[in-house]
Amino acid sequence: MLKQLNPISAFKAGIVGTVVMTIIMYGLPPLMGLPPMDIMAALGSVFPLKASPYALGAIVHFGNGIVLALIYAAFFYSWLPGPNWLKGALFSLLPWLFAITLLEPSLQLASQIFGASPSAANPCAVANPCAAKAPVNPYAPKSSNPCASQPTNPCSVQKNPCAAKAPAANPCALKAANPCATAAANPCAPGAAPKGGIPPQVLSLMVHLIYGGIIGALYRPRA
Repeated sequence: MLKQLNPISAFKAGIVGTVVMTIIMYGLPPLMGLPPMDIMAALGSVFPLKASPYALGAIVHFGNGIVLALIYAAFFYSWLPGPNWLKGALFSLLPWLFAITLLEPSLQLASQIFGASPSAANPCAVANPCAAKAPVNPYAPKSSNPCASQPTNPCSVQKNPCAAKAPAANPCALKAANPCATAAANPCAPGAAPKGGIPPQVLSLMVHLIYGGIIGALYRPRA
């Protein structure tokens, strides 16, 4: 089994598979109106280091992709059935099961060990469009409030940008298009995906199958 292991071929297959997988994880969900599967931010934020979480997360993410390709080549290639691409796809079911069941608890545990914020393990924590944010009330009392009562108030009767006008043009009008207004429209809310969307577990399965199919198709053992 190990005599036929070709680590260089497995390394190349792991790199290519991880690159394609990452492009789909970040590119496909926004096309469907969902936030990206921000795995690199989730992995990188576990470490409380003064560096970009994406830089650290990319190292961990691509390291995982290479290690998984080596594990496939060493222990699964020789006995899984079917053509090479199918062997890789079948193998990818194992990391997919880990991703949907144990990844979040593992990241939470790692964040506690390394002393990072517990929310760092949440893939929606960094790029969550529905995360709680500091108030941005345009009428809140502050020095730069455009609607505050001051000698140079831009919201005076003559130049008030908040005066009653067509809702489409009023920057202070209540809007019905708030993506965080209801749980059903919140892409980061627990529960089912938005109506017509794809559950995150299914998206995760898709990208893992693609990754596995690529490493299976590209890996070549030693003769």
